Amino acid sequence: MKNLDKVTPYASSVIQGDLCTMTTLVAETQVSAKDSIAFAEKTLLANYVYGKNDTYKLIYTVVGIDGNIDNYIEDDGILPTLFLSPDQENYVSVVPYHHDKELEISIPIFDREDVEIPKGSRPFTGTFIGTTETCSIFHDVDFYDSKPDKILAIEFINGKLKKKNNIKIPLPANNRISIANKAIHLLANEDSLLLHRELDEKGNVIRHREIDSNGIYVLQILSASFDGNSYLLAQEKDKLVIQKIDENGASTVIELVDFSDPLFNTWQPVNIADDTFITRFNSEFGNGWLTTKNDQLLEIFYSKDEQGYRNLLTNELLSIPRDNLIISSINKTSDRAYAVVLYPMADDNAGNAELIVLNRRLQ
Repeated sequence: MKNLDKVTPYASSVIQGDLCTMTTLVAETQVSAKDSIAFAEKTLLANYVYGKNDTYKLIYTVVGIDGNIDNYIEDDGILPTLFLSPDQENYVSVVPYHHDKELEISIPIFDREDVEIPKGSRPFTGTFIGTTETCSIFHDVDFYDSKPDKILAIEFINGKLKKKNNIKIPLPANNRISIANKAIHLLANEDSLLLHRELDEKGNVIRHREIDSNGIYVLQILSASFDGNSYLLAQEKDKLVIQKIDENGASTVIELVDFSDPLFNTWQPVNIADDTFITRFNSEFGNGWLTTKNDQLLEIFYSKDEQGYRNLLTNELLSIPRDNLIISSINKTSDRAYAVVLYPMADDNAGNAELIVLNRRLQ
């Protein structure tokens, strides 16, 4: 395969602020945000950039913490899913153009000169969760269905992609998932209990336990362990809380902050430092993200009634002069630092031509 060619699909600008560095990318016609992921201490974006005739190209953009960018065009496919190998190399799964069947290939993003085009496989619709010792792990769950969850484990040997294993997880369904210390942890609500399971890369249950849920519905696993404390994010009685569970299964509920707006969605927490996670969310009135370390809330930014995001702990405003911003993704850059990828919601008559990348380091 050939390496990617550099292109210049955007006009860009950078603003250095006290709370973050803001990079703005503006396409000539339209841009559609697809995915982002950590790339060394930078952010790697995958977006469709449209031409005037409604055709589009898949463009990768590398954004540094200083806001500077490089852009590359994908020659070998569309429908990108970014992921990392166990060696933390950047890969992408794409569906090649002009194929008789809609088959997916998984290839490195950079340094392709010694890579042969692999055999395609059926696309997997899940979300990249993280890596174990030898596999990149994806999770597919439908919280509106009771069918078993699925895991895709992409196995690497000596730094090379070896094979893909599709695994059905034993019931119950609708699990929250986390990877901690290279182990896969699942958590499912079952009546008044939480079922905590540890799986190996083949989907075998290694350990399991039942925990009293205290009537709390878990939104996300922040960290999980059978041998130490686990930390679970929830919303309870107009507050965001952490449910802390020790190795014996005893639980404690710790209040983080008053938050009366019901959360519609939360996304997979992003680990940015030891025991430190960012979780993005949305509600009827806006969206945002919160950063926790174990059972402590470090920051919570919320867009309600703002042009930008206000830290509800400090009242600081991360000002962005746009209405109706959508968070596309959040990823780690370096230790205690992260990037937030956003775009303004387009009206019915025109597509969006702008992407905004915020680079922030915890104070």
